[in-house]
Amino acid sequence: MSSKVSVRIDLRRLILLLSVVVSVATLANALYSAYKVQKQQLIDSTIEANRVYAAKLSVSIEQFLYAAQQQVSYSARILGAKGYDHELATLEAERLRRQTDSFNSVTMVSAGGYVIAVSPETIKIKGAKLKSPGAIEALRERRPLISKPYVSAAGNLVVIVSSPVFSESGRYLGYVGGTIYLRQKSILHDLIGVHFYRDESYIYIVDSDRVIIYHPDKDRIGTVEGNAVVDKVVSGADGGTSVINSLGVEMLAGYASIKSVGWGVVSQQSSRKALLPVDTLIYQTVLGMMPVAVLGIFGIFWLAGFISRPLRQLADCARTMEASESVRKITNVGSWYFESA
Repeated sequence: MSSKVSVRIDLRRLILLLSVVVSVATLANALYSAYKVQKQQLIDSTIEANRVYAAKLSVSIEQFLYAAQQQVSYSARILGAKGYDHELATLEAERLRRQTDSFNSVTMVSAGGYVIAVSPETIKIKGAKLKSPGAIEALRERRPLISKPYVSAAGNLVVIVSSPVFSESGRYLGYVGGTIYLRQKSILHDLIGVHFYRDESYIYIVDSDRVIIYHPDKDRIGTVEGNAVVDKVVSGADGGTSVINSLGVEMLAGYASIKSVGWGVVSQQSSRKALLPVDTLIYQTVLGMMPVAVLGIFGIFWLAGFISRPLRQLADCARTMEASESVRKITNVGSWYFESA
C-alpha cells in the first residue's frame, strides 16, 4: 500500500518568500559591496597617512643629524686651530653636551685613540684607549660620519656623530664625537617617541644593516629586523604597503628612507585596529535598517495577501462548483487584475 503526499504552498507565502529572499540577497550584496569599498579606502588612507608621517619624520631626523654634525664639526675646527689643547677640549666637551642636549655624552679623542676629555665626567673613560667599532671607524676614516650602532666603552648601545680634528697645517689630531644613546632616554627618543597616533600604531627605525635603532619595545633595539618593508626602505625606497610583522600580525605600514645615513623610518598600525571603524559602520548600518526591514516585511506580507486574495477566493469556489451559490460567489470576487478576472 502506498500513499502519495502532496506538499503545496499557497500564493501568499510564495510571494512573501520570494520577496524576502530577493530583498535579503539585495541587501546583503549592497552591504558586502559597501564593506569592500570602505575597507579598501580605509586601508589606502591608513597606509598613505603612515607614509606621509614616516616621510615627515625622516626629514626631521635628517635635519637633526645634519645639525648635530655641524655642531661637532664646529667644535673640531675650534680645537684644531688651538692645537687640540686638552683644557680647551674639556671645556668644549661640556659646552657641546649642554648647549642643545643633542648628545648624551661627548668625547674628545686623540689620533692614537686615547680619550682626552669626556662629558659628563661620570663616564670614567678619560685617558682610556678606545677600541669600539665607532672609534676605530672614526680614526680610520678621518672624515665626518655617523657610525652604525655599537656598544660603547661605557657599555651603552650608541651611535656616534663624529668630525675629525686637523691642525692648521693639516695634521690629523683626532676627532670630536657626540654619542646618542639608543636604549636610554635621548633626543632621538624625544623626537620619535612622542607622536600623535594611537590604536596600536608605532614607529621604528633601522640602519642600513637592518639593525633596529629605535623601537617602542627597548628589547628590540639592537636586533635585526627582516621583512618586506625593511628590505625596501634600506634600499632607499619610500612608500607604503601591507606587511606581516615579526609577531605574525598584519600591519599597514608607511616607510621613508633617511638617505644621508642609509636609515629607514617605518610607521605602522595593525590592520585589525585600522579596519575596526568599517566593522562598526556596517554593524550600525544593519541596526539602523532593521526597523525599516521589519516594516517592509509586514508590508510585503499584507501586499502578498492582497494580491493572492482573488485567486484564493476563486480556488475556494472551485471546490464547491456544484453548489447553487457558486456562480454568485464567483461574480462577487474582487478581481482587480487581469489574471484573476
